[in-house]
Amino acid sequence: MNRALVGGIVTLLFALPVAADDAAQKPWAGSLGLSLLATTGNSDTQSLGFEFGLKRIPDPWGLEVAAKYLRATKDGVTDAERYLAGVRGTRSLNDRWSVFVGASGERDTFAGFDLRGILEGGATYKFLTGPVHALAFDGGLTWTKLNPVSGSNRSFVGGILGAAYQWTLSKTSAFTQKLRWYPDFDETSDWRATSETALKASLTDTLALKAAYEVRYSNQPVPGFHKTDTASTVSLVASF
Repeated sequence: MNRALVGGIVTLLFALPVAADDAAQKPWAGSLGLSLLATTGNSDTQSLGFEFGLKRIPDPWGLEVAAKYLRATKDGVTDAERYLAGVRGTRSLNDRWSVFVGASGERDTFAGFDLRGILEGGATYKFLTGPVHALAFDGGLTWTKLNPVSGSNRSFVGGILGAAYQWTLSKTSAFTQKLRWYPDFDETSDWRATSETALKASLTDTLALKAAYEVRYSNQPVPGFHKTDTASTVSLVASF
């Protein structure tokens, strides 16, 4: 994505006015995001992004459901396509600690795999609880099933270490940063890391604009594929 476009969107997000007082917090919250880019003329490109999220605040049981889809074409040829879906259940122990179990599935043949399925379990500690700054750390174990586009399928036990940060800039805008590291206990060199940086600002009570930059790094990718994948998106997000 053009860097000037992303910069303009970020400037717009900071310039948005402060809205009315927040509504009472609901136990359930959902969001649906859509991004679309198309060019014609000297270049013929199209990209489509879809993102869905549903979350129940632990009281004491919580649930998170997420799904993503990204597809890009150039001159009529698909050169990127990714599917991701996951669910995580949580149980709050106190104001700081909670435990979780989850499962996710991902497909990205352009990154070298037909399926990456993960089962996870662990604990979360809230280091900062807001209202301006929130910071939480995850730690746990994973079991991964990997079906590469070439070579043998494999499954292995690993771990997960993560951090999630949110900076509430105003009543209508927030900056978030999510980091995750996935070590492989069978092959220590085969670790992965992901990062998602996002800035989101409300346009109305239900609509918001979100600019995000995602980095996915695999230290030992499938032979013939790159170690690093990135994605820049600007989405219109509807909350419910």
